[in-house]
Formats: sequence, C-alpha cells, structure tokens
Amino acid sequence: MPTLCHCHLFFMFKRILSALIGKKSDHLIAGTSQHIDATGLQSPHHELVTVYDAYGRELRIARGEWREKVFLPNLRQKWDNAPELYNLIIVGLKDGFAADLVQAAARLVEIDSDLERSHIALGIVQMENGQLDLAEATLRSGMAKAGETGCLLTNLAKVFAGRGEQTLADETLWRAIQADPNQDNGMLWWASIQRERAGERGYLEALRTVAALPGSWRAQLWLARHHLEHQEIDFARALYAEVIAGGMFDGSALMMISGDLGNNGQIPLIVELISPVYNERQHDPMAGLNLLRAYEQLGRADEGEVLLARLYALGVATMKQQLDQFSRAFQDMRQQSAQGVSVDPDSLKIATIALSQPIWHYGLRNADWLFAQKEGESSEVGFFALSHVKDGAERAESQWEDELGRLTRAIPLYLAEATHYWSDHAASCYIQVVEGGGPVVSGCEADGHAFFDTLPPAMKYFVTGEIGCSGEADEAEWQISLSLWNCSTRTKHVTESGKAVQSMLGGLVLNLEKRLLAHIGRKREQPLDLFYLRPTAEVMPIYLVELGQAFMLTLLANGYMSKSSIWGERAMLDWPLTMALHWPTVEVAKLMYISGLGKAFDYKSDVLTEYKERTLQLLLESEHTKSLAFRLAPLVWMAFGMREELQAYIQNLPADSSAGFKAWVQRVTD
Repeated sequence: MPTLCHCHLFFMFKRILSALIGKKSDHLIAGTSQHIDATGLQSPHHELVTVYDAYGRELRIARGEWREKVFLPNLRQKWDNAPELYNLIIVGLKDGFAADLVQAAARLVEIDSDLERSHIALGIVQMENGQLDLAEATLRSGMAKAGETGCLLTNLAKVFAGRGEQTLADETLWRAIQADPNQDNGMLWWASIQRERAGERGYLEALRTVAALPGSWRAQLWLARHHLEHQEIDFARALYAEVIAGGMFDGSALMMISGDLGNNGQIPLIVELISPVYNERQHDPMAGLNLLRAYEQLGRADEGEVLLARLYALGVATMKQQLDQFSRAFQDMRQQSAQGVSVDPDSLKIATIALSQPIWHYGLRNADWLFAQKEGESSEVGFFALSHVKDGAERAESQWEDELGRLTRAIPLYLAEATHYWSDHAASCYIQVVEGGGPVVSGCEADGHAFFDTLPPAMKYFVTGEIGCSGEADEAEWQISLSLWNCSTRTKHVTESGKAVQSMLGGLVLNLEKRLLAHIGRKREQPLDLFYLRPTAEVMPIYLVELGQAFMLTLLANGYMSKSSIWGERAMLDWPLTMALHWPTVEVAKLMYISGLGKAFDYKSDVLTEYKERTLQLLLESEHTKSLAFRLAPLVWMAFGMREELQAYIQNLPADSSAGFKAWVQRVTD
C-alpha cells in the first residue's frame, strides 16, 4: 500500500476543529514535508480521529463527522490554492479518504507549479483507488516534465510491485535510490527487500551500499541506529558527526538522531550533537522536544528554558501541552534549587500598593463603561495582605513565591472583590511590595491600631489577618484568622478564624467571606455587575491562584518588578484562558484573560505574540455567543498590533455607542 515519503518524513498535522465551535473557515496544516510517495500509506481503521482546536486541545471526533464538517468543506475552499490543497490531500490520504480526492488531485496537477509534487499526489490517489494504469501514466508524465526524480521513480516502482512485476520494481527502485539516496521510504524499502532475501547481513550490506553513493547521509543514520542497539557508541557517534558536519541532512534527521540516542540512554550526546545545529524554523519540532527532554534529564534548566521560548514562538498548537509540561518541569527544578537569601530590611525600599478595584479590572484601560459604578459616597472597607504564621524567630530573606505566599495576597484580594460585588461598601486592598523585588510576606499580623490615623476618612472597617499551614500536599491543613477593625470605635470588632485540609480550603474561604459580609452589613442581594458569579468551593482554589498571578502581572505592568525576576509568565497568562475554556459561560474568566494580555502589552512581554491566534479565536467565539469579552476587541487588536482592524472598527462605531465607550476606545489607541 502507498505511504508518504520524501526528504521530510515526519508530518506534523495541526488540525483546527473550528467548524464545531462556530468558525466559518477551517485550516488543516500538514507539517514540513515537500513531497509524498506511495510507500506504505494505510487507511485508518479507527472510528475516531484525533484533532486539535485553535487552543491546542486534543479532541476525538468520529471520522464521518470530521469528513463532512471539516475535511470536505476545506477541500472545496482551497480549490485554487496549490500548497494548501496539497496539504489537504496529504491529510485525506492519511485519514483514508482517497475516494474523495480524485478530482482534488487532478485539480492540483492543473494549478501547481511544483510539477513533481502534484504528479506524485495524483499518482498516489490513483493507486489508492486501484487505478494502477492511470497512476503509471501520471507518474511518467511527471518524469517527462520534472525529470526522473527519486520520489517519482519510487512511486513508479510501487505501481510495478502492485502488478506483481517484481523484477521491474527492483530495477526502478534502485534507479530511484541512485537518483536520491536520501529519499527515506525508497531507501528503507530497498533495505527491507534485501533483509527478506538475505537476513540481517543483507540488510546491513544494503545500507552500506546506499551509504557509499555520492551525497548519501540517511543510510548512515540507520547504520548508526544499528550500532547504538549493539552498544557500539563510538561507531554511532562517528556516523552522526559525519552527517552533521556535512550539513546536507533534512529537517527530520535531527529528530531521528535525538530519538535514537534517547532510546539508547545516550542523553548527554543529544545535547552535544543536536544543540549546536538545531534550528526550530528548519528542523523537525520533535527534535526540539527531544532536546528539551535531554535538558530536563540532565538538570539543565537554563538552557532548557531558552529552547522552550524558541519552540513556544513557533505557535504549533499540537505541541503546546508538551511545552507546558516542560515549562512546569523547569520551574520545579528552579524552585527546588532556590534558597532564601538573607537581606537587610533597612536596605529595602517598601511601597504599599492600594487597589480600589478587583484585580482583574486592571489592565483593561479603565473600562469603566463595562463595570457598574457605585452611586454617591460609599463607606469603605479595606483589606490588608495576610501575614504568615511562623514558628520561631523571623528573619528577613528574599525567596521565590510559594503557595502560602500567594495566598497571603489572593485571599484579601478575593475578600475585597466579594465586598465590591456583594455589598454597597467600596472596597480596597493594600499589599506591600519591595520595589524591584516583589511582594512582602510578613511574619506577624499587623497591629490594626497603627492604621487608624493613616487610613482614608471614608474607611469604616478594615481587615487584617494571618495564615499558616502544617503538613504537605493533600495532607496540608490550613489555618486562617481574620480580624475586623472598626474605624469609628478604633477597636477590633471581631476575629473570625477556621481550619481546613487542602481539599476544603475553598469552602473555608467562602465561609469566612460570609461571616465578614454579615459583620460589615449593607449586603446586596444581586452582584453589582449582573454577569458576576461567586466562585464555588471547588472552583475557589483555582480562582485564588488566578488572583495571585493577576497581582504579579499588575506589578510588572506598573514597574514594581522586572520581567527577569518572574517565573512562569506563560503559566500566568494561560491560567485564565484555561478557566475560560473550561467554564465557557463564565464572563469573569474571559475578562481575567484579556486583563492579563493588557498588562503583558504594558510591560512589553516577550511572549505576548504567542497568544494572538488563541485570543482571536476566543474573540470569534465571544462574538458568536454575544459575550461581554467581545466588546474588548479594540484592546486585543491594539495589543497584537492589528492597527487596520482597530481603525476600521473606530470608523464604524455604532451610533449608539456611549461617551464612556468612545473615550475608552480613544484611551486604547493612545
């Protein structure tokens, strides 16, 4: 049966299954291959096919549904685009839709300037449909126009083999190898024939014969694999060095070298041989993943993160989940090796950040038209970052953020948000930071008496507190204590506290919120913005992570931290998008995501461009569902440099646009 071949063996398919989520045009992209041949291509027998949506999520869909809703409409849409039509023909052949491709392949021959490619594609389609005579005529026509190339000859040999003309097939196949000794499936077909006839000795002799041809390098890779499997490392290394030094290998060669070295335990050799020559724009992405795995296994996080950034920049949706796993692995390495560094507290410049809005309102260019405003003068409730309950003496030190440190900020941020939405009080949150260093975590609860003379006159209550944790992972037990201070009486009004294991932390936070709101009064029966939903106990831990990370992005956007001082920027930007995709009807998650992009634009993130396609897909879906997030499209266009779209939108603003919205659009463009 026919298969794909030529100088690029590995095909990376990025299937965009947007027909099922409302997108009108669907794109299927085959990977780096230039041509195909007919060696070994088989129709899939599975009921389901694997596809990827615009966010890189792997989905499984019935083949029939994929064919009807995505593949055939795409085929018609790309009828006049030779490269994309060719890519779709590859996909169709791989998925067993050869019967649907006869006209498309004939059309490709009509419009494609790459004569070899188009005639090979049509010849394979004809072979797959049992039309061997037509396939022979097509391939001979291709050779008359493009010459007797290795791929055309290999496919012609398949025609002869299909007819049972083995002698003619052998002769034609050897001509193909002489024309192109690195044409992978032709070379491997030849070697497998010799193995059938003369065993392992015949196989190795065939590889050596091909390796001796001028310009040959692929046979050397298969010989090196043989040496690795027999623990003849020096022989394998010498062959790899020869191929790499020659510089004539194709994009898939490094994938094979790195994979074979890894499978045979030669991890340091992957870095030694592949790292100096790997170019993610030219070579197979799988080689990059293998190199990342080598860096991980060798504990070389710095080099791994540099390569990780290069691979993220490719924007290959099918790789994203794997890249995210490596990102987490390298962060874990850093965290495990990081140690607290003692600092002189007198040398630190500490500032207090006052937040008068929920943290995810920031980054949206003061989109006050989107959020309801409280009328008149409101009494205010303030929330201070929690302190960390510690045993023993406290010392000042600099360290990386951990879960407890994040919660010292995320819990008061959430309580301020809850007060904003579920009471008629205004709410503020106060968090201390070391300028250029990050947030401060105190080891003792703040004395509320020290704040009475420094707070705004409208402050009616404020909340301090502390948090501690004993145990680890699922066995961890959290202790939270919150003190409500009354500014009128200048006294501590009440203390509310509780304990919870890790799985019950969300419920504890909601319970403390309920008790505090009862004490401060002025409760609302509906949230200030009707789209707002209170997180459930199950969702709360995820929500708190986002609030903590949103605060860190706010520090970056306002110059309190440098980009080099933060870990896991992509994870921070990804987190609310993951929330939005998991809970597609929750407006807040979408607003959180766009808020993060706005902040990333402000601090000139190096990774922002990686989010363009995913964000535009989210906007498209938001428009389809009439989500509030779509109204923030001007900010998204600005963040991604889409000036034409932004200007077209401004010129066609609806007549009923509010003055506040128009002013916001102007702020976005400034």
